[in-house]
Amino acid sequence: MPPPASVSRTPVAVLGTLAEFHREPIPYDLGSLVRLVARLHPDLLCLDLTREQWERRDFGNLPPEYQEALLPLAHQTDIVVAPIAGDRPPPEPTAPGWRGRAIATLRQWLGGLHRRAPGPEAVNSGWRHATADLLYEAIGRLAGHAHRRLQTAHTLHLVQAVRDVARRDPGCRILVVLNVRYCHHIRRALKAYPDVQVVDYTEL
Repeated sequence: MPPPASVSRTPVAVLGTLAEFHREPIPYDLGSLVRLVARLHPDLLCLDLTREQWERRDFGNLPPEYQEALLPLAHQTDIVVAPIAGDRPPPEPTAPGWRGRAIATLRQWLGGLHRRAPGPEAVNSGWRHATADLLYEAIGRLAGHAHRRLQTAHTLHLVQAVRDVARRDPGCRILVVLNVRYCHHIRRALKAYPDVQVVDYTEL
């Protein structure tokens, strides 16, 4: 059901990133990410870092797409950063024994998948995106119930934080940039809110 005509819908695009894979010589490298976000030039850039990290400028433990690309870009432009992570973002999934070895193998498969992607569009949609979602889901299951609970809670927090940003600044063009493993969950959840219009990043 479409929202009432009186409801102002805020456009939100979700762009997936590749963590350490961005440092490799692939089409969707850090330079490509910077050029893409600079071209989109959103009013608000939602990033998966905590408010404390943002206020203290404590960026040492952040993934390269933030530390080496997007935060320097925001500093050089008038793009406003909105930190949306909770106090305790989940660590990278790990497990002992055979489950840990299986996680390492699946991450190798993810690496091969991302290295062959011709650009951000292939990472964020289509069969590569769907295949990566399955691999990330398998990695989460191998990491165990405790990790999956943390990841689910983190995803829900991200969704609510983006919604809060959209409520505070209705009508702004919002770009959410975070690890691609969260993208489809966040896009699907945001579509339930009548005041949010989920758009492809190419349409922002």
